[in-house]
Amino acid sequence: MFRRQTPVVFLLLSLSLVACSKHSSGSYSSSSSTPSDTSTPLAPDNTTSTPAPANTPDATPAATTHLTFTRPPLAVFRGQHFTYTMPTDWRVAAETENGLDVTSPDEKMGASATLLVGAPGSTTPWDFAYNALAAVGCRDINGLSRIDYPSRQSVYPGLFWQIQEFDLTYTDQKGLLRHADFIAAICNGYAGIGGYAALLQGYATTPEIFNEAKTWLPIVSSFVNANDPNSIAYQHQLIPVQNHPLDNTGLMESWREKRLSEDRIAKAQHEGMMGYERMVSPSTGRFYNMPLETYDGTVAGYRNPDHPEEILNPTDPGN
Repeated sequence: MFRRQTPVVFLLLSLSLVACSKHSSGSYSSSSSTPSDTSTPLAPDNTTSTPAPANTPDATPAATTHLTFTRPPLAVFRGQHFTYTMPTDWRVAAETENGLDVTSPDEKMGASATLLVGAPGSTTPWDFAYNALAAVGCRDINGLSRIDYPSRQSVYPGLFWQIQEFDLTYTDQKGLLRHADFIAAICNGYAGIGGYAALLQGYATTPEIFNEAKTWLPIVSSFVNANDPNSIAYQHQLIPVQNHPLDNTGLMESWREKRLSEDRIAKAQHEGMMGYERMVSPSTGRFYNMPLETYDGTVAGYRNPDHPEEILNPTDPGN
């Protein structure tokens, strides 16, 4: 949906969006790219915290027992530029070096993830999201609410990512009313040249199915990983920086074990919060994100959606 190609260095961004700092609501302007309800810019977030493991009392897994429907299993696919997850009957509407768009067969649901770097000028998260929609022919764009997340340090000293999430409605190019949720992250002053970098990910549905879809579509829009980070945004046209550290086998092994422990905790916490568990087929090696409500107690595991007679295996951290 939101696509713009710019031949500059790809900027890797890892956003932690678990806790929000402020929630604002109101009607955003549909005739201007400036929201009618604004808030004070967030100061750089210099605090750090360690999340509690998912199996401790401090971590509350996402409740799934109240659902009156079953969320779909999400298979993992590998495209030309990205690895992503979606239901098996969905299709890729567009894939370039700058992002990915996927949609359901009836086109009532869709998800996007897009990266833009080195754009001239400056912008805000709302301006970028609004203008991206308007540029592809969407109209009557109205913001319903906004969540402001803590600013994140970029790789450039003194430059921070401003991150906001928007609940909004609009009419798409085909005249259909859409209810959407987008997260936009903007870093103004990119590379010190007066430009900006932007990351936009989100999902949209027809209004009547939004409340059901929002229980699992965030996984589709957020699980988009580059197959080769050096090739994104034309990075492959440049000579990458090489790192050749001194070899210290004992030190590196201790760090590896520490990272594995942290990865296991992070994996359990993420699965508990999202309500999906990462599994793999023992016969084909294909990965699946399985909703917790599809757990089959009679076999003490999850059945393979493609081969119900097979029981899926848990994945190791990082897979």
